[in-house]
Order: sequence, then structure tokens, then C-alpha cells
Amino acid sequence: MASVGSGQLVSRTGRYKWMPIAGSVLVAVALVLLSTLKPGQPLWEICAYLAVMGLGLGLSMQILVLIVQNSFPLREVGTATASNNFFRQIGATLGSAVVGSLFASRLAALLTERMPAAETRGGTPGGSNSLTPAVVNHLPAEIKDLIVSSYNDALTPIFIWMVPLAVIAAVVLVFIREKPLATAAEHDVLSESISEGNILITADDDGVATASPSGVVP
Repeated sequence: MASVGSGQLVSRTGRYKWMPIAGSVLVAVALVLLSTLKPGQPLWEICAYLAVMGLGLGLSMQILVLIVQNSFPLREVGTATASNNFFRQIGATLGSAVVGSLFASRLAALLTERMPAAETRGGTPGGSNSLTPAVVNHLPAEIKDLIVSSYNDALTPIFIWMVPLAVIAAVVLVFIREKPLATAAEHDVLSESISEGNILITADDDGVATASPSGVVP
């Protein structure tokens, strides 16, 4: 919804620079909120925090693609868009790997620290690697609370660790130069063709200039 709304707003106003900046700030706020999650927190609060995150991402993700496409000459738009998508995928892959590794290592450490030795070695079917929701729900209340709190304490600090990244993104985006939103491609094509020598400009006896493909004189 935020992505669609931001696109419509850009089409009407032609202004886009403020959107990814505001989106990065909202992402930072959402990360701070998510870092405060506790076991048993009301579902509506969790949904509200995720809505703030979604609003921030909606104001940022697609608008950044627009900024890339609007900042490069027409002949380079395809390459610029592909490069943007490529580096976005690389960042997402590396980020997921780092966050997943941090969460898994913290969870293993907390379970080892808090769980009785018999439980961590095999008191549950398959050991700690098989702590599915169904298995956890059938455990004794004391053990269940330890596992739930360990999951929560392993995950929530990671959100706060990512806040500086969102703040840095907002600061970097401040330095983006907002160019007028391109509404047509013909002028760019003609200008580039002239600069490359692919268009020949001629003038008739009355001084009227005519553009034609190079090698073809009207």
C-alpha cells in the first residue's frame, strides 16, 4: 500500500527525495520498537510495529529504483536498474546470512546456559534442533518458558543492532540530488544520438534545421 501510494504521489508532484529519507527513519523507528518485544506481547502491538516497518520499506524500496532510473541517461537505464537489483540481492543475501548466524549462535548459547543439561542433550525429541512450536507446546511449563524467553532474547537485540544501518542510509540519502522527473524519452534519445554522430543536422535555404539519421540527407 505504501509503495503504491508513494508512486502515485510522485507521479502527481514530481518530488521524490524526501520519501526514502522518511522511509529509512521509519525503518529505524520500527527496529527500535521490535527490539522491545516480549513474550506474551499483544498481537495488535506486534502488527502495529510491523506496519511501521512496512510503511518505511514501502516509501524506500521502489522509490530508490525510480531514483536510479531517473538519474541515468536513457541508454544506461537498463544497466543501472540491473545493477541496482543485483547489489540489492547481494545485500539481502549477505544480510540474511549474518542475521541468521547471529540469531542461531545466540540462541544456542542461551539454551545451553538456561536449559538443564539433560534437556539440551536429548530431553526433547531430536535435541534442541527440533524445537518446533508443536514440540515446545507439549513441554512442561518451566521448560517451555525457558525456550520462549531464549528465542526472544536471542532475536530482539539484533533489531537494535541494525538501527545504525537505517540511520546511515537516511544520512546518505540526504545528499542525493533531486532531478526533475523525466516524463519523455525522445529528447534524451535525440541528444545522445547527436553527441555520438548518429544524427545529422542540416539546414535548408530558409535556415530551417532538419535532423536525420547519419548518412541520409533529406
